[in-house]
Amino acid sequence: MQKYDVIIIGGGVSGLSCAITLGSSEPKIKELSEKKILVLDAGMSHLKKAQLYNVPGIDAGTKGFELLESLAKQALSYQNISMQTKTVSSIKGTKGNFTVTTTDEETLNAEILVFANGMQTIEIEGLGASVLPHIRAPRPGMVMIENTNGMIDEGKYVTGCAAGASSMFATASGYGVQTATDIVSAWMGKYTVIHDVLKKD
Repeated sequence: MQKYDVIIIGGGVSGLSCAITLGSSEPKIKELSEKKILVLDAGMSHLKKAQLYNVPGIDAGTKGFELLESLAKQALSYQNISMQTKTVSSIKGTKGNFTVTTTDEETLNAEILVFANGMQTIEIEGLGASVLPHIRAPRPGMVMIENTNGMIDEGKYVTGCAAGASSMFATASGYGVQTATDIVSAWMGKYTVIHDVLKKD
């Protein structure tokens, strides 16, 4: 069974933003050089149907599916990140030893799980938390995972719209970055922020 340090369930805005932040930390913090991150994407992101006009730094009119492709390419530019097109059916275990089972009956192992599966129907056996009506959804029928400060339990994080963030791109993306920062901080044993600075000539 393949073992990962982090499995991110969801390859939308928050999941990929989380992955990119984790991947970018690896070259800068030597203690993280062996960390392996897997993104499992069911291909259901709402962003595929969007055209964006209000995202800081993104050209107005950018199509959502194009931006998703760009984010996936950026994530995969880090050698410690991989992606698979899979739908998760169940999880079990505790921090350090989670087993993730997909609908095609593949099993994967992870030390940490991140639920970034949006605010559509959330049906994962063993989630360990209630699925509630979404607190910031403008449309009926949207849901979120009950959490405390982005955590379900030890080693089980929830991020983006699944955690209660609004469906705005910048909000969901920022939540994914925050989750990654929390994970890196847990690894380092102190609060750690990954900053990018201009290189000196």
